[in-house]
Amino acid sequence: MDLSEFGILIDGLYFYKNEKLAADFMALDLLARSFCKIAVDHYPILLGKPAISTAGKGVISVDPSNLCLPDIAEIHVECPAETFFETLSGKARGDSDVLFFNTRKFYQLSGVARLPKASYHRDNASSVIRILRFKSSQYVALAFSFSHVMFDGIGGISFMNHWAEYTRNLEAVENGMYKLLEPPVSDREVMNRRFEGVQPKEPPFVKHFKETLPPLSMDMPKDIAPVLMASPDVPVIEEQHLVHFTASNLERLRQDIDRNETTNIALAALMTRNIVLANQRVFGTLPKTSYMVIPYDSRARS
Repeated sequence: MDLSEFGILIDGLYFYKNEKLAADFMALDLLARSFCKIAVDHYPILLGKPAISTAGKGVISVDPSNLCLPDIAEIHVECPAETFFETLSGKARGDSDVLFFNTRKFYQLSGVARLPKASYHRDNASSVIRILRFKSSQYVALAFSFSHVMFDGIGGISFMNHWAEYTRNLEAVENGMYKLLEPPVSDREVMNRRFEGVQPKEPPFVKHFKETLPPLSMDMPKDIAPVLMASPDVPVIEEQHLVHFTASNLERLRQDIDRNETTNIALAALMTRNIVLANQRVFGTLPKTSYMVIPYDSRARS
């Protein structure tokens, strides 16, 4: 699972309002220094490079003589930030209105062709930061892009909060007088103990598909790490073709395929079948091995 994340990104935009009109608000030097400090003190993985361990696993190797330095710069946008803000009415949902930043409109009107993305394959930058300064606007945006192998969603948000905490207290940090209120937990043994009891299951082929595609064996190659680490990056979301399954569509899918199975298994069976058949249609043969990774958000909802 970790290996498949090297070419996938987590990114976004944080907006800050310079209400006091301070000349040094969100200064590049301040943000760069605090980023490097928080990385060295708590997130050294951000400075490492991908490697393959002796066990054949994908790992991040942190070598002080060969660091993967962050790419931090600023961009001056010749439009106010308000040009790209839009309001989504909450009346239909019985909720408050939501103010959001229209990135498609931003790329069309700002003169910025594309914000750079993190990529080990392109420029060895696992962390790309851009500070967007808008003309005649109190808003400053912090655009970030990380390789997904570094963080999941919660981990990425935690890092941004820790970075902000270091930035607010940078003088004390650099003098060795400040510690994070809630430092990150980096003990991977917590995860390793969980995985010890996990056993792979047979592919989720259900009765509905057996007439068109026979079950495939669950082969686990030993040398897949170099293949996945050398795979091209996943295209940015603007260049992808997306299929959205609503909850009602997933339930209809489950009812049609096998109502005794879960929606997860029904969706995995459909995707696996179509990937194999697409390979056969394009290349004229069934693939020897197919890989499909489906991330799930399994956090409890209140």
